[in-house]
Amino acid sequence: MHAAPRTRLEDLDAALTRLRRLWETPVLRQRLLELIGDEVEFSLIRALRAIELTGVSEPGVGDVAMVLGVDDSTASRLIDHAVNAGTVERTISTRDRRRCVLRLTEDGKDVLRGALRARTTLLREATSDWEASEVTTLTELLDRFTSAVTGTEQSA
Repeated sequence: MHAAPRTRLEDLDAALTRLRRLWETPVLRQRLLELIGDEVEFSLIRALRAIELTGVSEPGVGDVAMVLGVDDSTASRLIDHAVNAGTVERTISTRDRRRCVLRLTEDGKDVLRGALRARTTLLREATSDWEASEVTTLTELLDRFTSAVTGTEQSA
């Protein structure tokens, strides 16, 4: 008995699964650490990047949780670790004194810059034989896909 041929959506699902696993392989993680140049935990980088991506002027733990797709208690633990590492500072909101605001310290900004350099180096290496237009198309399609999945795509 032969298996039915896979559909394009099944192929897409398989490609996305491979992509997610790829970035988590020990070899690639080690290469990233070598490029970053410091011994830094990936969970710290995720927390710092999430603060940066919240898009709000006074990001808090709930905003970080939303960006990361985790519950508030998980985000809080990540932020506690970042504060202890000296990469994030907590202050009281100027708008609501019950709320803590998260800000990257200069060390936190340095960690993020190093991580971005490392990731873009890996992406440059992976796409070195691609045309610039292919990289642009991939970026646009991934952005469009992400927006569609998260329900943020704007109707035309």
